[in-house]
Amino acid sequence: MLLKYLRLIHAFGHAFWILWIKFPKLSKERKLEAIKDWSQKTLKIIGIQVVHEATPPQTESINIPRLLVANHVSWVDALIIQTIQPSIFIAKSEVRSWPIVGSIAKACGVVFVDRGSPSSARRMVDDVSSALHHGYCVAGFPEGTSSEGHVVSLFHANLFEAAINHNIQVQPLAIRYTNPQTGALCLKAAFIGDIGFVQSLHQVMASSGIHAKVHVGAPLSPEGHSRRTLAHLSHKSVSSQLELLSA
Repeated sequence: MLLKYLRLIHAFGHAFWILWIKFPKLSKERKLEAIKDWSQKTLKIIGIQVVHEATPPQTESINIPRLLVANHVSWVDALIIQTIQPSIFIAKSEVRSWPIVGSIAKACGVVFVDRGSPSSARRMVDDVSSALHHGYCVAGFPEGTSSEGHVVSLFHANLFEAAINHNIQVQPLAIRYTNPQTGALCLKAAFIGDIGFVQSLHQVMASSGIHAKVHVGAPLSPEGHSRRTLAHLSHKSVSSQLELLSA
């Protein structure tokens, strides 16, 4: 266990080196590759194995801006999505204060939002639009909160406004954490209730391994949709994918 934590500390140190020393010298494409590589290595350290139940997007599409939306179970979700499609993430404002991770998130350009503030939601849409305009993919969790992973809560529509304004596709995907031995739903990664980030991290690190099953669905066109109908269609897609993973 101690060795796992030492490896994680080293990974965090490497992240700071990448973000503050290496990033200023890299192209956008190389930055995305560095984020993907770091996320893959970090998942391995904490004992999460990503299992693809459907073919992930091809690497040649990495430069095509898209909005990725998924069900939300854990802070681990972001690392998993970064291994599939490196993206600018949208996160709740509390993440800023998380030890170490908050600093890494800010350096990665994470868009923070206070979900109870209409003005913050408006700034979020503007920031997402800016990221898409500059050629980045954006990823978020429209449920607005995490869950155990049994079902997908209704999606908030604000996030989809930028996709409609920029006429970019929405890429829905589902994530389900399972026990590697039994295939049953695993709650070790679930970031729910009053659990804090450090406690959740320890819970994941102390597990004997977790499989993160991922299903990437067909992309959705925003054409002809309002943000509410696009949110509904995306929710339906993610829910159907989660059912497939649960079968």
